[in-house]
Amino acid sequence: MTGMAGLGLAPATGWAQPALPLRLGVDGLIQDSGLAGRWKTAMARDLGLSAEWVRAPSGSLLKQLESGALPVGLFLSSPLADQLERQGLIHDRHTLARTQVLLVGPQEDPAGLKGEPDAVRALAQILAGQSAGACRWQPADQDSALNNLADSLMASLGARKLPAPPSSLPSYQLMTQADWQTLPRDARKALKVMVDADPRLWLTCQVARSFRTPHPAGKLLVQWLQGPLGRKAVVAAGSTWQGA
Repeated sequence: MTGMAGLGLAPATGWAQPALPLRLGVDGLIQDSGLAGRWKTAMARDLGLSAEWVRAPSGSLLKQLESGALPVGLFLSSPLADQLERQGLIHDRHTLARTQVLLVGPQEDPAGLKGEPDAVRALAQILAGQSAGACRWQPADQDSALNNLADSLMASLGARKLPAPPSSLPSYQLMTQADWQTLPRDARKALKVMVDADPRLWLTCQVARSFRTPHPAGKLLVQWLQGPLGRKAVVAAGSTWQGA
């Protein structure tokens, strides 16, 4: 590989570390679901590359890519990523994997969803139930990809902002498949998956490099993540991720 010599990377047994360690931003979901750990192990084995992993919500991570505080990031799909790519502030952006999102609620189902398969119609019923004081919608953290997904679903409803309901009301929320699987058994008994087959209920894991802060190993890492060795970590046994 002709590019390795110019980067000071060893072509035979792995890639020698550049003088400056690669700071690699990663969303918490990608870490907590085990995907980042599998990539980390495989990177060390296949490339001889150990990065400094910097955990941050996708929104914060993308802002660090924009400013150049991070050279490379693994984040979840976001309208901010689209904006930064159009502006040329991030580049070499690729989708690597996707994971299912579930709409989860209480077993007694006070919103009366009754197997409604459409996530937007289900949300409309939940908000109607919230207005009537029967249940509440539990939003995700403001800077999270789940919050972005909920906002996109709400936008199609033209939903107005409702007063904050009492926290004692039974709640509905979006939850990743990984979070659902790791819920304690007792907590899961009180809940059930209301909507799981809507094609809009997915999050994608993406990678991009910062335009402001190039790193010698960045391009090669992105290529590796897209290749067969990087993809193998995505579909490993027990993974909640699928290939993109």
